Amino acid sequence: MEEIFGTSVIYSLSHEAQGIGEFEGKTIHIPFSLPGERITFKQICSKKRKKFLFQSVENASDCRVPPVCRHFTQCGGCTLQHMNLDLYREFKKSLITISLQEHGLDPFLVDDVIILPFGKRRRANLDIIKKNDVVYLGFHRWKSHQIIDLKECHTLSPALKSLLTPFKEVLNLILDNFQKAKIFLTETGSGVDFSLEIQGVLELTESQREILESFALDNKVARFVFKHGKKIDCVYKTTDPVVVFDGVDVAVDAYSFLQATEEADGILTSLVMENVPKSLTKAADLFCGRGTFSFPLSRIAAVDGFELDKPALKALEDAISKSKRNITPYHRNLFDEPLSMKELSLYQMVVIDPPRAGAFEQVKMLKHSSVQTIAYVSCNPQTFARDAKELVDGGYTLKKITPVDQFAWSAHLEVVGVFIK
Repeated sequence: MEEIFGTSVIYSLSHEAQGIGEFEGKTIHIPFSLPGERITFKQICSKKRKKFLFQSVENASDCRVPPVCRHFTQCGGCTLQHMNLDLYREFKKSLITISLQEHGLDPFLVDDVIILPFGKRRRANLDIIKKNDVVYLGFHRWKSHQIIDLKECHTLSPALKSLLTPFKEVLNLILDNFQKAKIFLTETGSGVDFSLEIQGVLELTESQREILESFALDNKVARFVFKHGKKIDCVYKTTDPVVVFDGVDVAVDAYSFLQATEEADGILTSLVMENVPKSLTKAADLFCGRGTFSFPLSRIAAVDGFELDKPALKALEDAISKSKRNITPYHRNLFDEPLSMKELSLYQMVVIDPPRAGAFEQVKMLKHSSVQTIAYVSCNPQTFARDAKELVDGGYTLKKITPVDQFAWSAHLEVVGVFIK
């Protein structure tokens, strides 16, 4: 592997927030840089690819600010801490406006970005390795498998951050040298749900179990489980972890899909609910998950929820049974079996919140449907714009788009688009 040092002037940013420059007549991408800056970089050449790593800035942009975290430029969790707030807003908004323009749609339909408070993220997946009796716990270095040992983190919620230092002490007791592990943390309405996986370990020893149980008790963890493959071993539990959607408790686990923050739940729900048509009697919630939107909609109309993930659907079914809400859940793979135009004719409103891949097959059915209002919630501006173009071509008017920044200091953006027939 060969290393070469060089410099380049950055002239723009990619959608991944990497600075775009030139070196030896070729376009290069350098992270943690800003337009107008001259950047010193290290080029690492392997047989498969070239990678350009930020080293230093020779002349800083007026938009550059000191990062809030000591790990910035090393930890790959954050890529935008060097931007001032004006450029940060501009870049985040550009993620959706540029995608719309690429598909021939009007970028002026995009509202200002709603920036949610930093330091509130309620979910985290962290990697671990023990080397020479030292535990490294954190996110990976940018574009690397190396684990950056977190001394601080400004994205995680206080409840999650408070567990990291005491848990490292526990890991030193239960891991062998050079053994790897993973933890999955979710802050719920009833406490933190904690899941641990250890490389090569099928089940815990009695000593490991006692140590982990003591940690969970001392740190008031709601539930602690050890996972290997599909096997779940509950080490400790004081209560069943739940989140609250429209006043209804819904069971979750450390692997559940949730919006990044509790505040995001509220904002996204408000954006959907303010566009409910007055004549609504029945709505469909596609990729409904555990009912983020199904429960608030059920106050107004009957709701059919469609979801592929069986654990999510089971949690939704249990919550419906207890709350008596007017929601009917269906297990369905909407990628392979989208709702037909005949099925869609039952609804005046459809809410759709697909994974990052979007929902192109379902949108091809929606574009010719009689559904009056579509609220499309997306975590990927690029697939949102692709699907939006399909709906507009089918006769829908794109009323407005609201970008919501729930992914602090990252090149990701949530958007809510409203389509009217």
